[in-house]
Amino acid sequence: MKILIIDPQFLTRTGLIHLLTSQPGSVAIYEATNLEVAKSYINSGETYDLIFSELDLPDADHRFVINTLHGIAPDAHIVLFTWRSSTADIQTGIGQGAQSYLRKDASAESVKLAIHGLLQNKAYLPVDDLPYRKQTEADRKLSPRQREIMQLLAQGLSNKEIANILGITEGTIRVHLSAIFKAIKVSNRTEATLWYLLRQN
Repeated sequence: MKILIIDPQFLTRTGLIHLLTSQPGSVAIYEATNLEVAKSYINSGETYDLIFSELDLPDADHRFVINTLHGIAPDAHIVLFTWRSSTADIQTGIGQGAQSYLRKDASAESVKLAIHGLLQNKAYLPVDDLPYRKQTEADRKLSPRQREIMQLLAQGLSNKEIANILGITEGTIRVHLSAIFKAIKVSNRTEATLWYLLRQN
């Protein structure tokens, strides 16, 4: 998988690279400090599976960053990787072609969850209730932690794998699953996964 990270901050890029390379699988990572460098990479013929982009770049208006990237790399999975959290900014980015949104101040567990899914080309939007996202039945019945577990359960992961990603014990996962089964009135993992998937937008 080829990944392009567009961010002016060295430490931010380094941290993201560490997270990406700590996951299973082979990745080739390219870095750009501004939009012009990113455009030169893409226009040279390179194709990227995943593009992480800050909206606040030194050489671009944040309102047009995603539109520009989507225009020159329409097949790439674009991730809003930014400090910005206003409804207007996120709605605009998604409307212009971004498929995922990851805030830089997200918890370590949320970032791990996001990275795990993104490397499988699965879109990520925060599980917490956000203004741009309609509340689902899963939102109403499950806590944010329980929804994180359900996202991973729906990917077919074992309790051990889920525990490793979220940084908690398998015992804690079992306790959460028991509470989830009770809350949504199912009796096993298969029924829980089906319930969850049928209620996603």
